[in-house]
Amino acid sequence: MTKTMDPPAKQYARFGRADGADPVIDRAGGKYGAGIIRGVSLAAVGEALGHEMWLDQITIEQVAEYAQGKAETGLKCRFTHPGLCSDGMGRHLGRLMDVRVEGEKAVGDLHFAESAHSTPDGDLAEYVMLLTDEDPAAAGLSIVFHHDFESEDAFGEAHQEDYEYEDRHGRTVKTKRFKSPDDRNEHGYPHVRLSELRAADVVDEPAANPDGLFDRSPLARQADEFLSYAAGISDTKPQSSAFDVDGDRASQFFAHWLSSHGLSLVSETELAAMAKTETPDAPAAPEVTRESLLAEQKRYTDKFGAEDGVNWFTDGKSYEEALELFCDKQAAALIEAQGSLSEAQEKLSSINLGEEHPIETHPGDESKKVSFAEYTRARKN
Repeated sequence: MTKTMDPPAKQYARFGRADGADPVIDRAGGKYGAGIIRGVSLAAVGEALGHEMWLDQITIEQVAEYAQGKAETGLKCRFTHPGLCSDGMGRHLGRLMDVRVEGEKAVGDLHFAESAHSTPDGDLAEYVMLLTDEDPAAAGLSIVFHHDFESEDAFGEAHQEDYEYEDRHGRTVKTKRFKSPDDRNEHGYPHVRLSELRAADVVDEPAANPDGLFDRSPLARQADEFLSYAAGISDTKPQSSAFDVDGDRASQFFAHWLSSHGLSLVSETELAAMAKTETPDAPAAPEVTRESLLAEQKRYTDKFGAEDGVNWFTDGKSYEEALELFCDKQAAALIEAQGSLSEAQEKLSSINLGEEHPIETHPGDESKKVSFAEYTRARKN
């Protein structure tokens, strides 16, 4: 029986950094006159740390070949890989050109773009050059590419060895398994083949230093802070978030969502303590059903009206909070009505009752003109 290799789950692959190869820095050089680092390594023969795959000499030659295929444009290079909510905008460093094979490494020259000196995150170009100058082992390049799964499978099929093992019944089973032609590949990791090379980005050492000089996970950190606050785990409200959602509003929504699904958050420590102290007589939490939710929503709409009731219920406002908002709204309406009443009273008091100007009951006859007061008294009598 032939063992086949399972292709990686993702179409794109990002392999950890390859250290520099005696880089030479010229801050005024390069294609754009904005700086250049010559002799940076894009990939090297060996294990792709954290990926359980092996880069051999063919892989290195493919990296150089695909990079050279970018012609005059060069291979794009960014400051860390784009994240879940980021497409790399504002992280562009420049282009990798003259990529060639030097021994067991694919090496090229990083030409910095002028815009990399004035990004939203500052002068990234100067930062990379300064770090490379002071500590060239602190940063490296990580390639982003498409797997050639067909070629990888064919290579695996072509390098098989006989393999025997005993099953659980003590019977000897004869089969075959992949045998890497590179003796250094002690774990028998599958060999990488490329179908396309997308980029080579500057990163730190992902496994050994995830929070080091090149922090490539600001989104993950922000997400953790945001979700911790929304879930009530942290009391520190995040000042900013990649999600552009207010933390308090998210917390209220999350609490309402938990309630609507009959869920609650309990830490493992609390769960263990509850398991020790739980008794059969402990009252069960009330079950949240669709009917109970509809009844609660009706309670809101009956009290606060259709529009405000639905909005406040959907926003996760407690009944007490909604009642306070309703009172504030009614008070504001009352103040507005009082203002309108006062204005009407002022206008009414300023009306001239016509005491000084007689009413002309018979125009042209001065003897028959009477005042408004006399006219009023005459009507009463």
